[in-house]
Amino acid sequence: MKIYILVLILLVSIYGKKDFYFNFVNPDLSQISFEQKQKIIDANNRIKMIRRLVKDGELQKALNQTNIFLHDNKIPMLNSVAILLKSDILYKINTKQRLIQANELLEQAINTSLINQNELLDAYRLLVKIKLKVNKPKEAKYYAKEIENSFDNPLSKVYGKVAMAQIYVHNRNYRKAIKILRKELIDTTSLEVATIIADELYDAYLLNHQKDEAYTLVKKVLKKNIKYYANDKYKALVKVDKLIKADMPQFAVDILKALIKNTTHQDNIDNFKFILAGIYMDMAGKDKQYLQKAKQIYESLIQRKVHNKYLKQSKMYLDEILMREGKFEPSMVAAKYSSVDIMQYKAMMQELLNAINDEKYEQVLRMKKIYMDIYPAIVKRFGYDSMQQIYDIVNSKMITYYLKTQECHQLNHVLKGVSDDVLLLLIKDKSAIDNLFTCMIEVPDKRAYNIAKNVYAKALGTNNNSHQQNTKIYFYLEKVAILLGKYQDAYKFSQRLDMFSDAKILSDEFLYRFLIYKHKNSPLAMQKFFNYAKENPEFVTNNKENPMIIDFYYQYYLYLLEKNEETESRAVLEQLYETQNQMQARVYSPFVEIELARWAKLDDDYDKALKFLQKALKIKRKLNGRIIDRKIKEDDLARIYYELAKIYEHKNKKNRYKDAVRRCQRLKNTKSYYKKMCDKM
Repeated sequence: MKIYILVLILLVSIYGKKDFYFNFVNPDLSQISFEQKQKIIDANNRIKMIRRLVKDGELQKALNQTNIFLHDNKIPMLNSVAILLKSDILYKINTKQRLIQANELLEQAINTSLINQNELLDAYRLLVKIKLKVNKPKEAKYYAKEIENSFDNPLSKVYGKVAMAQIYVHNRNYRKAIKILRKELIDTTSLEVATIIADELYDAYLLNHQKDEAYTLVKKVLKKNIKYYANDKYKALVKVDKLIKADMPQFAVDILKALIKNTTHQDNIDNFKFILAGIYMDMAGKDKQYLQKAKQIYESLIQRKVHNKYLKQSKMYLDEILMREGKFEPSMVAAKYSSVDIMQYKAMMQELLNAINDEKYEQVLRMKKIYMDIYPAIVKRFGYDSMQQIYDIVNSKMITYYLKTQECHQLNHVLKGVSDDVLLLLIKDKSAIDNLFTCMIEVPDKRAYNIAKNVYAKALGTNNNSHQQNTKIYFYLEKVAILLGKYQDAYKFSQRLDMFSDAKILSDEFLYRFLIYKHKNSPLAMQKFFNYAKENPEFVTNNKENPMIIDFYYQYYLYLLEKNEETESRAVLEQLYETQNQMQARVYSPFVEIELARWAKLDDDYDKALKFLQKALKIKRKLNGRIIDRKIKEDDLARIYYELAKIYEHKNKKNRYKDAVRRCQRLKNTKSYYKKMCDKM
């Protein structure tokens, strides 16, 4: 009986490689009966048919046929093959329930010696993968060691190493797994084994974020052994799915083309073509040439009207292509497929892109809430990473327009809605610097300033910008910082400008530096600045047309007066008076006129003093384009009337004297020294 079993095993083994002939023998070496021989042939044909179903991806059908085979089989030795096959099918179905079934079935079969010795290696290899799927890595490791230790041939040792690598991957020790797999890949001489190892290595590379290595590996594998996938639909489609998820669709295309070429079954050909067309549609988002490739496939599928389950979908996707080509209005597509949500969103997506191309930005912004509901998968299908990316593009176009037209308030409104990344790119754009900062000065924005500060303040000293570019940007940042009340930042930018010794920039920056030092509210700081002004008198002259000079003149006058520098202080006061009149911005009147009158009296020029005091009473200001009298504080009025009275008294103009005193005494809302003096007159 043992001899008969050995002969049967030999014959089954031979059948796995070539057709049966007439070498079926009994233990006594006589020919076995035709009936017995036919049973063996029929059983092996059924196994072969089930394997074909697995390769074609018909897993549930294969499982049903395997269950029937195990129930009906009268040849005990073929139960091992069937159990192993069923376990593999359950593993590939890949549901929790099926994986648990596979684990129990195969482990029990191994432990009860139902698996033939010549199939034990495959059983161990499969069980390792199943154990990992049901999250039992320790048990998987036991069987991986069994592969290495229970078999003497070199191939088994390789498969043992691969099994250990699979365990390392499961435990997220990707580097260790990669090290093992790379060594085995280098050492093996079998193309088939190398492909199996490469499949595992590809997964490990991706999990370890080594996409470039994974890309190079799969490119080599498909070049050398694409038949590994082309002859097995299940393996091929699993690999295609992985390649799509890894954003390597070009390799998925290669596999599908090989599948189509190697397949004779029309239903499978249609299936592969349909999948291929779908990949082309996704690739067309970044390269429109793929739309034509998809279009050709859908048209060929539509032509095959008999027994074609892809006919309706192919027509729908062809309409999508026509819409994307501009030959079918989005509204018409939406109407035609009113009950198909995915087509509604595709039509909406095309409507959005059309509006952007037509520069209908208001429509795009108005409809933002609706457009943002478009499925992310559809957004990617049209070539964009996210809907936010599309709106970043819209905002970029609007920003470009508003920068060009210097519509700063509109620009600021757009900037509030853009991402930091978009704003960062804008700030780094050298061609936009002047217009951007001009608007930032007109309408200061804290977020834009902070990003600009981080971009330039840390990098300007070490980057390749020109000297002129550096100083200009520091000056821009200083002005925006002042407007935002960030005086400490402004002070640092001002100090950096000193490093460049650019007279033109330093002259332009002079009055902004004055604001910074003034904000310190420190006599020492102001003394330092006014010493700077003395050392650079041309800076004062160069800025005499800038309204900010008025405040500088005022502060500088008080400083020089305190230092008893009479000649210099009087010259500055006269310049302040002249500038205020010229600019019609009498910020420091009547102080200026009173002080000028005081200086005139010191020169015994009472007529001149009288002229200044009279002008002080007639100070005008602009309001909504009209010139009106300016309201003067009563403290100042009291002093003016008192000074007028003293001059009129000196000139012996009694009536003028009395009038000035009377006006002074009528003041009700002042307790100044001059009012008290008037009351005593």
